[in-house]
Amino acid sequence: MTRPPITRLQFLGYLLCPPLYVMLVLMVGEALLSALTTYLVIQAGRDVAADAFLTRDLLWILAAQSASYAAGAASWYFAELAGFRAFGRYMMQFARNNREHTRLLAEKAAREQVEPFLTGTTFLNIFNMMYELESQLKLLLGIVFNALVLGMEIDAGLPSAYAAVFALLMTLQWILRKRVAGVYLENQRQNNRVIAHGYTAWDNVFSGNPYNLHLWLHGFKDKLRDCLRAQISAIMAREGLSAAGGIIGLAIVFLTMTAVASHNAGDTELLIALAATLPRQIEMTNNVHEFASGWNDVLAMWTRIGGIVENMQPVADPYFDDRIKFDSLVLRDHGETKVCGSVKDAMAIVLGAPAGRVVVRGANGSGKSTLLAALKSEIKNHAYYWPTNDRLSFRFTAAAKLDEPEEHFDDDEEAEVKPRIASAQPPGFSSGERQLKSLQEIVVYTDAAIYLLDEWDANLDSTNRAAADALVESLARRARVVEISHRDRV
Repeated sequence: MTRPPITRLQFLGYLLCPPLYVMLVLMVGEALLSALTTYLVIQAGRDVAADAFLTRDLLWILAAQSASYAAGAASWYFAELAGFRAFGRYMMQFARNNREHTRLLAEKAAREQVEPFLTGTTFLNIFNMMYELESQLKLLLGIVFNALVLGMEIDAGLPSAYAAVFALLMTLQWILRKRVAGVYLENQRQNNRVIAHGYTAWDNVFSGNPYNLHLWLHGFKDKLRDCLRAQISAIMAREGLSAAGGIIGLAIVFLTMTAVASHNAGDTELLIALAATLPRQIEMTNNVHEFASGWNDVLAMWTRIGGIVENMQPVADPYFDDRIKFDSLVLRDHGETKVCGSVKDAMAIVLGAPAGRVVVRGANGSGKSTLLAALKSEIKNHAYYWPTNDRLSFRFTAAAKLDEPEEHFDDDEEAEVKPRIASAQPPGFSSGERQLKSLQEIVVYTDAAIYLLDEWDANLDSTNRAAADALVESLARRARVVEISHRDRV
């Protein structure tokens, strides 16, 4: 069944929350206070021309600009709140979309492509996007409100100049958007290849095997070179457009200011006001340049969001079940050997009784583990699946205090995750201890109709294996257990 895709706009909808709205209000307030400062500077210049300048003019300017700075600083706080909430909603959505697609667990290619988004890429992209949007919105609001004040108090040609610069630069961005987006997309793809390759660094370094480390380094260098080329292309595209935007902005704004000064050469009051606002106008011209440059980064963020949403619903191999060699597999149910020719036949055997143990036997590579994954995809939440070499979360491995009450929530609902104060680091466990402790938790804390246990005894000695077997037997008395046992390998 095809799942509906997630769009960029749906992803951006994760940001919509009260903190974001407060951030926007504060940013508008910051821009208005900055424009008020410009107005007060113009009035102070006129007071100088009329020989009526007072110290309180400076105090009002100080108060207005200080309030603008304070509002800007406060807006960043609420931006962080909105960003963390968006990442939390993204992870919740990813979990909802993929929790029943067990066949993807063994898909190495899909995992290497998608996992970087879960382990850091999306988190960084959300906050980079927040910073870019806030920076760009701050620049835009500041330019608009200050330009309006300059137009009303000095000359209407000044806001027209800034509007012309804005229109010209946005037209340039629109014309080049597809080419630049392609460069950014390739840059993201190459970045993810390097990140994914880093997931195997720990094993290849700490194994101490020169052979494996040499191969790992060779692959790492190749990916790093490709990533460097993509990164340079992205930077050059961004900086080239930024430089062009800066030159265009400076030329238009300064030519307009020169024309205003020439046209009003005999108006001393206006010229003083123009001179008094010169630092602000230089700042605004620089802001236009930054605005153009920043929108390149916004385009990059928009492109990278495309990568995030495209990988929120990875697709499993449609021929996944064909990997199972049913002619080499047998299922033993209460001592009776049963042969099946499809996942459907295996399902019939599993559902044939409410309890008891079904042992899957077959040669290496025959698809025993693949069969369990396929069964889990069919049975869904009615089955508990414990795969080989799992990285599942268990209580005994958690750093949080174990005496704290467990938090329950419906996974179809959003939940606020409250931070806990961690206790001392958990002790280390051998692979056998981890197997046994995991199985103990499964018995105590889960209540499924079917249990799918993949080589649950692979790392156990004879004593611990007997203890684990007793735990599996206790599960089999209350539920159906389908198991692949290390002892039962053919």
